[in-house]
Amino acid sequence: MVNDMACDMTVTQAESAATGGLNVSCVCMPITGWGRLPNGAEMVQYDAPMFFSFTEHSLLSQYPNMRAECHWHIDFEFTYIMRGHMWYFVNGETIRLDEGQGIFVNSRQLHYGFTKDNAECEFSCTLLNPTRMGAPNAVYERFIAPILTDSSMPYIVFDADSEYGNALVDGIRRIHRAKFGCSTCNEHPALSGPVSSEFVSSEPVDMLYRKLWSDSESLTVLSCFYAMVRALTAFAEEREGDGSHVGGVDEAKIAALRSMIDYVQQHYHQRVTLAQIAAAGCVGRTQCAVLFHNMVGQSPIEFVNDVRVRAGAELLATTQLPVAEIAVRVGFSRSSFFARVFQRYMHVTPSAYRRSMRR
Repeated sequence: MVNDMACDMTVTQAESAATGGLNVSCVCMPITGWGRLPNGAEMVQYDAPMFFSFTEHSLLSQYPNMRAECHWHIDFEFTYIMRGHMWYFVNGETIRLDEGQGIFVNSRQLHYGFTKDNAECEFSCTLLNPTRMGAPNAVYERFIAPILTDSSMPYIVFDADSEYGNALVDGIRRIHRAKFGCSTCNEHPALSGPVSSEFVSSEPVDMLYRKLWSDSESLTVLSCFYAMVRALTAFAEEREGDGSHVGGVDEAKIAALRSMIDYVQQHYHQRVTLAQIAAAGCVGRTQCAVLFHNMVGQSPIEFVNDVRVRAGAELLATTQLPVAEIAVRVGFSRSSFFARVFQRYMHVTPSAYRRSMRR
């Protein structure tokens, strides 16, 4: 248990204590690749603006400490494990996903993928905005809204062995092909079917920001969305029929954690204190520390630094700004402390990381 006195330190004070430096307040606005909406939701750069979808093909090692940042968004998320394995955190629960398995994460759920054993994982992740798929009101209210508001279905784990799981895998595969095409694809044995070369195995990081293969592929996204909603509806009906459900977490704790995470992600570029983070979640400082430790696996201060390092990595990769200026922009008062924290999280210096991203 962490006591209030031990935690009553600002992140900037922690820098000063570690470096003996001057406490400088940063007033820059946050700058990240995607950013946050005013309500704290992740701002997604969609591949298909007409129907609001995004697909990435990634390695877990491309993330700091082989873990994504804890976050939420309004989109449906579908992640499929192509090779290896990873763990997924969803609202306080941890689920292992192995090769050939996928997970659906419902709208507005706190989640992130990570490793427990430093094993590599190659995966495809698709986000589909359920409110922007052109559904008539009657269709939206009958089929989409019930999934969005189903608190007993924060996530579903699936594979291609079941009828509805296979429908989800097929949708992921087709959307993946709509973005990446198949000219550089290698057949993936776990995804056999009429289209068997959907997943790219070369340089996934370089293709992160690619748009759909052609404009008409927006129609592929749209058709896949409705097929996947049909499968999710069938999953929900099956679960209701047998009385099973997923979840059972404390909704009040999840709401508090979401509010605290939102606060950090909106204010990381400023001076942030434990008291401010706790106040955002309407909890005490000790409870704040406990929630972060139990659900995120980091202390509040570690989470702030994690967010700052990720923002710094984005600026290192996409701008020519000096490291010292990047340090200030992401909330560090001294570039030397930024460099030390960056190396602890990324296992490489800021300068070396910038060079590696430009090869």
